[in-house]
Amino acid sequence: MEQIQTLSTLRGRVVLRDIVRELRYEKQVSSLTTLLTCWRLCAFERDVYRYSKRQVTVIHTLGLFRGTSLWLQEVVNRFYFSTINSLVYLGAAILLVLVSGYRFTDRVDTRLVLSGVGLEALMLLILFVVMFFSPSDDIEMEEQSGENEESSEIRELISEIGDISTDYAGAGARLENVVTALSDITARQDELLGAVNDVARAVSFAAHPQPEFIETMRQTNLTLQAFHLNVQALVEATHTLRREEIQRAVRAEVERILEQRVRL
Repeated sequence: MEQIQTLSTLRGRVVLRDIVRELRYEKQVSSLTTLLTCWRLCAFERDVYRYSKRQVTVIHTLGLFRGTSLWLQEVVNRFYFSTINSLVYLGAAILLVLVSGYRFTDRVDTRLVLSGVGLEALMLLILFVVMFFSPSDDIEMEEQSGENEESSEIRELISEIGDISTDYAGAGARLENVVTALSDITARQDELLGAVNDVARAVSFAAHPQPEFIETMRQTNLTLQAFHLNVQALVEATHTLRREEIQRAVRAEVERILEQRVRL
């Protein structure tokens, strides 16, 4: 478990701000509860781990006044300054409305205007206190220097990681090129194997015809023979028809000649 001398040290201030972020954004604690818890931590509490997931203990507490001062600097000023500033503007707006109503109408009482003035004065007093306990520039510079050192180390680490990533990316690109080349070679080998298989199948078919092929050839031969017979029959029928036509023509011519002679 980590031990811190006081929360007013640089490390303690960082832990306190982390606790505020944890309560507000991770645990979704209300603003009032967050303020009260952080004030208790700044002034009296030693066991920080009771209120946060950070395993931290404080050796020396700051007490009421110093703890409240630290609370105003690191919690109220850093995380709630804009809220307080907005409340001051809201009070000013309410005061302007009350003064205008008192000036131009009779519905606004003098006591209400005085109450608005008192509220605005209270808001301005709170703003004064918060701004009075603003963190000093020295503390911010020391924190920034520490953050800059950490940032430089982080940047160096990121740069080294970037170089390693670049090397891995180059190696990955070269491996992709090798894989692409191997894929092309494999595709070409597949094409060559397919061509060789086709040639081997054709040679095997030519050397050892299949029974289906033999049967098909036999049927083709039978069909050709039948076609040849049909052609021969057709030729004979044609010759017969031609002889009959010649005989018919000769008879007609003989009959014509005989008729001419008989008339003579």
